[in-house]
Amino acid sequence: MKWKELLKRFINLLTFTDIPIGKKLFIFAGGGISWFIIIASVGLGAVTYVNDSSRSLTDQVVPQIKASQKLIINIRGANVSVHNIVIHDEPDVVNRNYKRAGFLLNNIDSTLISLQQGGKIEDYSDLTGELIEEFQVEPITDLIKAETYINSVLEKNHKLRNILQEMAELKLQGVSHGGLTPEEREKFMNRLSEYDSLTIQAVMALGKLTSGISFLQNHYTGNIKNVLRQSMVVFVIIGVLAVLLLIVFSYFLRNSITSPLNAITDQIKGLSEGEVDLTKQIIIGSRDEIAELSASFNTLMNTIHDMNTFKKVIEEDDTLSDVYFRMAEVFYEQLGLDDPVIYEISNRNAMKIIETPYTKSEISCNKGILVDSNLCRARKTGHTISSLTHNKICKQYLMGPEKYHVCLPVIVGGTTGGVIQFQFDKSLKKDGEKQTPILDIACIKKQILKAEQYIRESSSVIETKRLTSALRESSIRDQMTGLYNRRFLEEYVDTLIASVSRNEGQLGLLMCDLDYFKEVNDKHGHDAGDAVLKETANVIVKSARGADLVIRFGGEEFLVIVKGAKPGDVDTVTERIRRNIEATKVKTAGGIIQKTISIGFCEFPKDTQNFWEAIKYADIAMYKAKEAGRNRVLQFSKDMWTANAY
Repeated sequence: MKWKELLKRFINLLTFTDIPIGKKLFIFAGGGISWFIIIASVGLGAVTYVNDSSRSLTDQVVPQIKASQKLIINIRGANVSVHNIVIHDEPDVVNRNYKRAGFLLNNIDSTLISLQQGGKIEDYSDLTGELIEEFQVEPITDLIKAETYINSVLEKNHKLRNILQEMAELKLQGVSHGGLTPEEREKFMNRLSEYDSLTIQAVMALGKLTSGISFLQNHYTGNIKNVLRQSMVVFVIIGVLAVLLLIVFSYFLRNSITSPLNAITDQIKGLSEGEVDLTKQIIIGSRDEIAELSASFNTLMNTIHDMNTFKKVIEEDDTLSDVYFRMAEVFYEQLGLDDPVIYEISNRNAMKIIETPYTKSEISCNKGILVDSNLCRARKTGHTISSLTHNKICKQYLMGPEKYHVCLPVIVGGTTGGVIQFQFDKSLKKDGEKQTPILDIACIKKQILKAEQYIRESSSVIETKRLTSALRESSIRDQMTGLYNRRFLEEYVDTLIASVSRNEGQLGLLMCDLDYFKEVNDKHGHDAGDAVLKETANVIVKSARGADLVIRFGGEEFLVIVKGAKPGDVDTVTERIRRNIEATKVKTAGGIIQKTISIGFCEFPKDTQNFWEAIKYADIAMYKAKEAGRNRVLQFSKDMWTANAY
């Protein structure tokens, strides 16, 4: 019998039955730490390799690219000086440009030799002769045919110096003799053409050299990506093994720690159903309480996730009809509510039925509501109208004896902008003449509550879509950026304030102003300034939330209205805008332009009951952000308000 006892003890050891809870947790923690060490080791190896490859990029490829770009700049600069020799007749100007071009061509030789053999590159100003910067380069590998390109440019550069000297001598000789003879001018212009042709050939060769260096850069980058991809595969494999072991370990832990989990699960179920019974006994059974608790939590999370996903989808829909279609689809497919009928209320107080594939029946109400929507009880009161709880509650509903109906108002901008109606058969004929009720009223009420949640999530989107549709027929959009303009705000402000008052919510008002924007127009021209404004508008719109409003307030100022702002929402939006603007590079004819933005914000009606005063507060905070150094976000505080300054 001794072997049986040993076998039992071995089984108890495997199932952790003989191990105290403290040791179980210690083993669990030890296993987690072990997997963490394994994953950390793999991650450390990947990071080390990436770091080494990045260092190679920084120490080798980047300086080589910088040097090749410097060569192109110098050869083009020399070309500019040669053309200055052509167009000027003053000896001082000719000599100065001759020396500058010679200086740049000599720099090209030294830089090419450094790229060929490795060494230090010194970049001197061709105007003052001062050292601008110096950096070390390693010899370029011949895998990119660098030797061929370098020798080609060296040869052409030698010819360029000879031509430069000959042109300068001819020019100075002509200046001293009162002008070039026709034969000398022809020779001079031929040399200029030959110089330009050699310059183009040299630039093309340097371009190929730069492309070759970029190939090396891509090679290193590709290696880094491969290592990261392989590391991810290893992480997945280790993760799967860890999860499998965790499942087995958790299974045995559950069998030994069920009593407290039973109590917690019963209490959560009672709270979720509204039936808390303190006298109820804790039943210890074989059910998986952890799984049940997880399922309850997952159901809640899935509901929240479905709501968020639904709102994001309808925010991206093009038209209001698409939004109504998705609402009807959710009601029918997900909630199991048959025959949803959506009524939309126009500005003229009329109602119309929105046709969707899920609308099965004709109008079940008095058709007079289509002409005068105030006849509809749900529209007039803004409350849910349900015959499930109050029979014959609405006089306009004509199917009372046969069906139940529930009408849910869609609150848009503080008023009822539509009504959604659901209908349910009261009974089903079965076995001849016998009528058997088939409705689960409690279940229907739960689904109606979920439908109300979807409607609330849709209200702000419907409001935005309706406003957008109306704006297409008016002149309240900025022509350049496509954003709403100040006139739109003046027309919409009453509706906006009413919505805030009705919902007892908050608005975040963000005043955004580009830093040093005038420099763009002065330096690059108004076309570049317009391009910067357009890209800024696009970045702000993408950085804001779907239900938020973005307005071009004037010039380079943009106003963002964060609707239904909860704690932390405004901070998140403002920082996202600032960060994305800072990272944006605008391509213009004059080159790449990268700007920053200063943002000031306040909260309405928290900071003030006056909407326009709140905008002024946001404007003051924005100017304080500029005074504090720009490229930052500041929230308005009362100490910012000084009557003398504003």
